[in-house]
Amino acid sequence: MSFIITLYVREGIVMASDSRLTLNTTRQQEDQQIVQVAVGQSDSNYKTFLALNRIGISTYGAADIQGVPIAGYIESFISEQLSEGDEVDSVPQKLLDYFNKFPGPPNTQFHVAGYKKENNQQEQHVWHVAVLPGTVERKNPPGQQGATWGGEADILARLVQPVGLLGDKGKLKKPFPYFQIPWHFFTLQDAIDYAVYAVKVTIDTIRFQPRPKAVGGPIDVLVIKPNEASWVQRKKLHS
Repeated sequence: MSFIITLYVREGIVMASDSRLTLNTTRQQEDQQIVQVAVGQSDSNYKTFLALNRIGISTYGAADIQGVPIAGYIESFISEQLSEGDEVDSVPQKLLDYFNKFPGPPNTQFHVAGYKKENNQQEQHVWHVAVLPGTVERKNPPGQQGATWGGEADILARLVQPVGLLGDKGKLKKPFPYFQIPWHFFTLQDAIDYAVYAVKVTIDTIRFQPRPKAVGGPIDVLVIKPNEASWVQRKKLHS
């Protein structure tokens, strides 16, 4: 699995992801019970990509196709299927069509984000693509700020949702103080900081929980603005 997050604020779009590639394997016990084992294979996997026309693509879910890491397929999609004339709102369907051609198809999901000129203004677009069910959905209401995330999302969900102490029979006994995240006040730097925080808190929490260590490694952060795109941080190849 993975954890990715995309935030959209007035100044720009921020996309962030972890770098862990986890292999799910099975082992046959003497009593015939199948045991699922999640093994952290690599912390150098790329999950966020920058395509032509300042279009960002992030991925989570199944991280391989027929045993080959999906990052190479995404790079092939960008170089072979996209052109200078592609707008951000055309990429989600192209992405879905491309990955539906593979056997399975893979249970992989994507965020696609960028800008499109509409009514003489650069409008933000944030899309969610789910290959297996074959769905494409726009996630950002026009003119609003906010965030969307996917993958191992239960940890962050608990931090941003109202919670409380349960009493007998599961009834709410005492609600805890709840402070809603003021997305509408976020600056671009706030969005960057929150993106890093969201990935890091997921990594750090999973570390101490008895569960597969499916999120980890360096955090890549991409910023997209109407006229430019840049990496705030991105792991590099080295000797």
